[in-house]
Amino acid sequence: MGQRVVKNYPSPRLMETIGATNQSPKEAIGELVANCFDARYEDEKLDITIDMRDEKIVVVDNGKGMTSEVLEKAVCIAEDMSRHIERGEGAKGHFGMGFKTSCSTLGKYYEIFTRPAGEDTEYHTEFDISDYGSRPSGSDAWDVVIEDSPCDEDSPLGDLEHGTAFVIERLKDKNITVSAVLAYMGEAFKSHIERGDKITIIDDSGENEAVPKKYDFIKGTRVEIDELFGPNNKYHITGWMALDSQTHNDGLYGFNIYRHDQLVEKYDKTWFRAHLMTSRIIGEVNMDFLDATFYKQGIQQSEDWKYVAAHMREYLKSIVSASNNISKKGNIHNPAELKKIVSELHEDYEIEEEVKEEDYTSDPKTGGKSKEGEGEDKRHSINENIKNIVTENSLVLEDEGEIIITFIEKEDGGGVQMPFDYIFSESEDEDKAELQVLLFKNHPLWKKKTDDEVKRILATADAIYRLLVEKLDMDTSKALKIRNEWMTKRTETMKG
Repeated sequence: MGQRVVKNYPSPRLMETIGATNQSPKEAIGELVANCFDARYEDEKLDITIDMRDEKIVVVDNGKGMTSEVLEKAVCIAEDMSRHIERGEGAKGHFGMGFKTSCSTLGKYYEIFTRPAGEDTEYHTEFDISDYGSRPSGSDAWDVVIEDSPCDEDSPLGDLEHGTAFVIERLKDKNITVSAVLAYMGEAFKSHIERGDKITIIDDSGENEAVPKKYDFIKGTRVEIDELFGPNNKYHITGWMALDSQTHNDGLYGFNIYRHDQLVEKYDKTWFRAHLMTSRIIGEVNMDFLDATFYKQGIQQSEDWKYVAAHMREYLKSIVSASNNISKKGNIHNPAELKKIVSELHEDYEIEEEVKEEDYTSDPKTGGKSKEGEGEDKRHSINENIKNIVTENSLVLEDEGEIIITFIEKEDGGGVQMPFDYIFSESEDEDKAELQVLLFKNHPLWKKKTDDEVKRILATADAIYRLLVEKLDMDTSKALKIRNEWMTKRTETMKG
């Protein structure tokens, strides 16, 4: 009986495949930005620039930079960086895989430029991803050349005394949306920005600074979360929750979960039953004690997570009840009912803020519509709710302004289940919004010959009704009357 030692070197092709992730470009850039926060120099505010011009992506920070020895470890595959650098308690990364994965996700060639604090030297290395596929297996395949030179203002680091720059070229996606990256940074690193760190994106239009994500919730419904529980108070969850000013059929509700001030789970609905009636529930929570998945695209479904989920389902019962009650017919427009619901919420979560009925009579989004008189005939004319209906192009509602109607035909809906759907977009102009009607031409319903104009009328009528009920919280009977009025007028124009 014998034994032999096998040299366990990964194939050089791994360098190509680590970029084959489901990270979106904005998430990959976000992982590079997370590395910047781990490299903070002393107590300095971080100034991070993301330059997206000239078909490349350059991420530059004014962090502490990397010495030659640290860079040597950082470029290795899966090196435990905590053995070599002082990262601090809230470090976002550990094994140095984040930047390699993200750079390889974004492009086929990348460089690192770094200036360590206290030195007058700049270090540089490069990775040509396609080159690794032709390298023979073995330890030599992973050799990396590190160059050193005096600091030069022509470098991506410019005149910075210390910091690091990642330069990614030969981009896989040359049409990355700058606005999407900007919005993601404001959401993913919200706490950092609120504390004074700065993330700036540069493109051909100029410089844009990321701002923290803003929410629009019903007055008085914000609840601060500070939950300490579990064996020996093992778990500590901080953050807040509230009720959105509108219901959602777009999935954009639930909890954004942060770990060490980085977003790792978006719109999580684990702690309550996802439904239109609970789609007002929004919030942000910090759970540093839980482990994220390898690419920080979610929380690991561990026993700790299951324990936390059970606790939070119980904790959320009152706000779930409030969401259900506010979303019931007419309550969003009833100041007295809103006051009652919010008061109960305050009592359940021991909030001392006073709840006043007048707080809900000014802003339509937060229930600011006056209560209907008790003696009023509730079968009143549609004209009290609708100013004008203009064929298929526009819907003008009292208190809601003008809603422009557009129509799009699509081949399919990605495994479409319905013959038509809609998207509602509120404009920056408070008096205008857009109702986009979608008709899926490949749906089985349309296999039978149907007049194109009839299809448009059916799809638009359905979209109008759903919009009024789901987004504008209108009573179903009123919504039905408006839809029928629209169909009548639209059919008359077709006949004409």
